Amino acid sequence: MHDCAMTIRTRTARALSATLLILIGAAALIMVGCSSTPSKNEIPPTTDTRAAVADAAIQALGRPYRAGAAGPQAYDDSGLVYAAYQSVGAALPRDIQAQLDTGKPIELAEAEPADLLFFRVEDSQGGDRLLVGMYTQAGEMLMANPGFGGSNSGVALFDTDDDFWAQRLVGVVRQLP
Repeated sequence: MHDCAMTIRTRTARALSATLLILIGAAALIMVGCSSTPSKNEIPPTTDTRAAVADAAIQALGRPYRAGAAGPQAYDDSGLVYAAYQSVGAALPRDIQAQLDTGKPIELAEAEPADLLFFRVEDSQGGDRLLVGMYTQAGEMLMANPGFGGSNSGVALFDTDDDFWAQRLVGVVRQLP
């Protein structure tokens, strides 16, 4: 009889264990089914702001470069990105070093429209100079260029993969969430 009681207890314990496992599994499936996974079609809330900043910068395409200028007739590199951000009410420092130092550093592969790309170039006196451009779309940036990279000065579009710019990239910064 002792063996029979032991067998009943063992079977009862196994049945309870199996029932418990089934309940835990069912609860897990319910939780997974109820969780909210963002759709790939959902647009992040800042997409419109990013597009507006990039569009504001693109409106300056073809305008001349002038040191210290922040538009609308002429721009320097930091003045162009400053003016574009200001046009939508987004705060951005005017000083290029402050633009680099604020925001979130990211990789170029993560860049989205309105992110800032910083380059270190050698000026005509042999010193270092920091330049900033704005990422507009895949592989493209807009910059008020003083004439580096074999191009004329002025606001123009550039390929981010171009050897001249790729070799001088020192940082990519996200200012908008």
